[in-house]
Amino acid sequence: MVTRIKPLYIPENKEEVKEIYYPTWLYLFDYVVERRIFGDIIGKITIVVDGISGRSYLADSFPELEEIKTEEKVLDPSISEEKALEIARDKVETFLFRKFAYLKFSYSLSRKHLAYKLFWAKKKGKSYYLMDSITGDEIEVQKIERSE
Repeated sequence: MVTRIKPLYIPENKEEVKEIYYPTWLYLFDYVVERRIFGDIIGKITIVVDGISGRSYLADSFPELEEIKTEEKVLDPSISEEKALEIARDKVETFLFRKFAYLKFSYSLSRKHLAYKLFWAKKKGKSYYLMDSITGDEIEVQKIERSE
């Protein structure tokens, strides 16, 4: 069983594509910014950590997840859970410090999950493409030439 981020875009002809599942660490943090005059600011922030490169991103909201059974290609994460959490905490602190520079804030982890983002792989002519199941964007796969 694999937990995946529920796709928003599905290709027109599913028979012509293959599925590739890309690992992402998802974190939801609750935060409180203390203000004396107008009251505290309470909010949530979602951080996505790429399970292979370790890059982190702010997300609009925690995505909807679903459990599926698949025989397709599932990539293994190369970033450990501990390292991904450290990256996510750094991102939260940077965001809160920049947005609320002169105010005292605190945050806590409320939800975390290793989930897989679905990419659809297809061939058009002599080129290969990956379609992002969340944004619908198509990316042409570039051939890597190795020199030995």
